[in-house]
Amino acid sequence: MAALMTFELTHGYKVGEVTHLEVGLRELNSGDYIDAQMASEKVVVVNGEAVAYTSNVLYGLELLCRQVEFIGKVNGPLEEKDLRKLHQDDFALLQEKAKELDEMIVKELEQRGRS
Repeated sequence: MAALMTFELTHGYKVGEVTHLEVGLRELNSGDYIDAQMASEKVVVVNGEAVAYTSNVLYGLELLCRQVEFIGKVNGPLEEKDLRKLHQDDFALLQEKAKELDEMIVKELEQRGRS
């Protein structure tokens, strides 16, 4: 079973007249990484040649969108436009908690290897 971390936003995510506070972040899977990589890849023309370029910023945002299982009654994954609606404090908290979840998963895997 995948790990799930829940916490409350300070300002909340507003949809219509309802403000949602509880967030559920889930463990990413291989499909999430592949989908985020593909979504963050852009083709640009350099010296007349098409070159594939992956933006690290877009990749990180795409992963974060996929990691959100829910915010209140709104099911994930989110889209970038949804992240833009968050107050900057809530966006920072979301990023912080996603990092905590990732670090917790790594520690659990390390412990499993020592057993």
